[in-house]
Amino acid sequence: MGLKSLFYLLIVLTCIFLYYQNNVNPLFQHPRSKPIIFEKFHRSVDTNNIGNNSKKTTVATVGYDNDFYRPLILAHRGSRYLLPENTVLAFKTAVDLGADVIETDVRLTKDGVLVIHHDKLVDRTTNGVGDVENHTLEELVALDAGYRFSPDNGTTFPYRGKGVKIPTTRQMFEQLDPSVQLNIEIKENDVAVADALWTEIERAFESSARKPRSIVVSCRYCVPTLHIRKLAAEYAAKKGLDSRPITTSACETDATRFVVLSQLYLAKLYYTLYPTFHFESFQIPTNSGPIRLDTELFIDAANYFGKHIHYWVINHKDEINRVLDISNIDGIISDRADRVAQIYKDRGIFSKSLVIPKPLPTNTTGTYFIPSIDIEEVHTCISLTCLALQRIHHIILSIILTYIAYRVFKK
Repeated sequence: MGLKSLFYLLIVLTCIFLYYQNNVNPLFQHPRSKPIIFEKFHRSVDTNNIGNNSKKTTVATVGYDNDFYRPLILAHRGSRYLLPENTVLAFKTAVDLGADVIETDVRLTKDGVLVIHHDKLVDRTTNGVGDVENHTLEELVALDAGYRFSPDNGTTFPYRGKGVKIPTTRQMFEQLDPSVQLNIEIKENDVAVADALWTEIERAFESSARKPRSIVVSCRYCVPTLHIRKLAAEYAAKKGLDSRPITTSACETDATRFVVLSQLYLAKLYYTLYPTFHFESFQIPTNSGPIRLDTELFIDAANYFGKHIHYWVINHKDEINRVLDISNIDGIISDRADRVAQIYKDRGIFSKSLVIPKPLPTNTTGTYFIPSIDIEEVHTCISLTCLALQRIHHIILSIILTYIAYRVFKK
């Protein structure tokens, strides 16, 4: 047998080995229980037929008429197409609509105060201009956070002059009920933001009835994620807690590595040998460029290691239904919490008697506005691996064309 034949045989045996490890080996067929990340929506239940023994696991529950597992509704920026995004008004309204979790974003002001804001610039949502970090808190509070909101693509602006303001993170904690579960994203690759956020989280734990494991912190950058996990671990040790009082989602580098390894049938083997997890959940789009992130391989591997899966940003009715039909996911992040809640009601997941309020009692204008358009969010990358995967079809095409050109001109 020649070297070439030995090489091909090695490839075949490797593929068989990987398939066996992922699909046949009993060692990799027993999913681990998922940790609590949102304490309000978890309980322990008996899960049968796992090996020969019954086993405890942790699942999300509904708390309505039907007490069974369902994906949670995470209101993206407080359902930003219904109300001015990232405002207390939007957050309270999202809860009224049936959202389980409020997803929001934080940035630091020029004078070091943590505020609720998504964009680096204030231009898109307010009557101001410039970077958040170049404004003092006093300057930001003077802006109209409802100025640019328009449900009809710029024809009307119903929240101009209604007193809607950019809130500080402290105001958000103080004005929301402590039982409201939060998903807070750090927008910059800056440990100072993580420090400021942890200060506000710790204050909320100490000064209110907010319970541990009611907050998930996310950040596409790994350094702030690791830093806030360190601060949370120190707090847990000081207070004698069994675990960190918050959890985090995977940064982009960790998520990309897991996706690639899962698609290559290597995730279970790799992370069993090197269990280097610094997160409890994945918060990812269903696709990144041509790469699908909602494949059975990825979901199976994530569930095997007990990781929660939240897909963003799911707005259109057909896509909401499609994602809901995917087995073993844990949450949908949407700009249209009202639409997801209605679909849950139509499916019998929410009680048929549940009234999705309109007008909403916490809305000072007396109603909310159904947008005439929905815009899906496009996933952008920061890591080289993620960027390469997003452009993999271009890379492959370039290689093929280069090879063809080489063969043609060689003649």
